[in-house]
Amino acid sequence: MTRTRGDAPWIPAYPACVASWPRSRSSHCAARRSLDAALLNDVQEAAHHLEDIGRLWGEALYELRREHDTYALVALLLADPATRDIGAGLAREACHDWRAAPVRLLPLLVQHRGQRLTLALGKALTTASISEAAMRTHGALLAEVPFTPSPRARRFPSTATPYDSASAAALLAAKPVGITRLAHASEIFEALLDSGPLTFRQAAQLYTLTFRRPGRSQAECAPLWLRHAGPSALSLLLALMTEHLADYAVGEYYLAGLARMGGHARPALPAVTSLIDRRTRIPVNDSTRDAEMRLDESLLAAALSTRRAILADPTSLRVISYTG
Repeated sequence: MTRTRGDAPWIPAYPACVASWPRSRSSHCAARRSLDAALLNDVQEAAHHLEDIGRLWGEALYELRREHDTYALVALLLADPATRDIGAGLAREACHDWRAAPVRLLPLLVQHRGQRLTLALGKALTTASISEAAMRTHGALLAEVPFTPSPRARRFPSTATPYDSASAAALLAAKPVGITRLAHASEIFEALLDSGPLTFRQAAQLYTLTFRRPGRSQAECAPLWLRHAGPSALSLLLALMTEHLADYAVGEYYLAGLARMGGHARPALPAVTSLIDRRTRIPVNDSTRDAEMRLDESLLAAALSTRRAILADPTSLRVISYTG
């Protein structure tokens, strides 16, 4: 985006220079200092021309993977009333990009809010409040701050239908063997497995649900196939499930499936921990950047819960009695 300074076109120096960032080690440090100086030189002028300059700089710093430099720059910009809104915009962009950013930056946003909360600062605080870790660590700081908190994720009441073995068997009898999606699959097959071994047809249906198509039904049925087939199926199931843990659309279902496997899912811990230890947000496509951040936070919370469940049950699979 181009603006004018007098009669000449003006482009913010830092984002415009990212494409020419030198990759060789010998010129890296000098170029970095040069670009930093250009950025700070741009700040006062940018405040008069571009409302979203903080976001543009955030994108540039993220591309260069300069996480901690981003936090330092936010502090510098927030401390000056003339550049405070730019700092707030940069802080908000950082929260969208880096998982640790809300915890690092929320105290700074509160500290430098001034007597009147500007729109940019209010938006940054709302975005930072999406982070459960930030609210757990710094939530008390926001008690007296007049901002709009991020809406919490809605928890819908369970609509699970109770099944006994007879009703579960009757439902499956009406479904084709090649079924690949089944509502309440967990409840249906658990009722059958609780009463004894599956019939050949029922086992074929469970196999198809588990292995034919990725998605929620697969994630929910994988622990049930383990219960039916026994430990010999474990390695195949874990390889199947860990592939989808970072998928924002279905990852939570696969994590819940691993949690149900308990200690038997211990070989999947590296994949779960890798998801937890990410410094950047997972790639997500949603309507807004806040919504994308919220999906990443939900997946992170699910991964943490799954790791706790696996470590809390190191020896046996919950409610499993092998029937195959």
